[in-house]
Amino acid sequence: MGFHTKRGGRKASAPKDDNTALKIKLRGQDNVPLTMPELREALLEAARQLKEYEPGYRAKFATIYLTMVDANGEPVRINHANELTIYPYKTAAEENGL
Repeated sequence: MGFHTKRGGRKASAPKDDNTALKIKLRGQDNVPLTMPELREALLEAARQLKEYEPGYRAKFATIYLTMVDANGEPVRINHANELTIYPYKTAAEENGL
């Protein structure tokens, strides 16, 4: 289902019943768990591909779910809450509106 353009060239939002979330899948070869360097490279590649959509689009929010495992394939937690919250870095100029 496509988007319709509103007056002023802005795109209308999708109907509430449509799932408009972009799904990005990161997979190891033959579904083998990714090493941390492989995961990092896959995330960087996803970021490079998203660069194509600058400056017209923004991400409302992003949540990445990772199933972390140890060397034996057993699930692990990285901290008590098993959660990280990361805020993008802002330069001093951005902080001061320059």
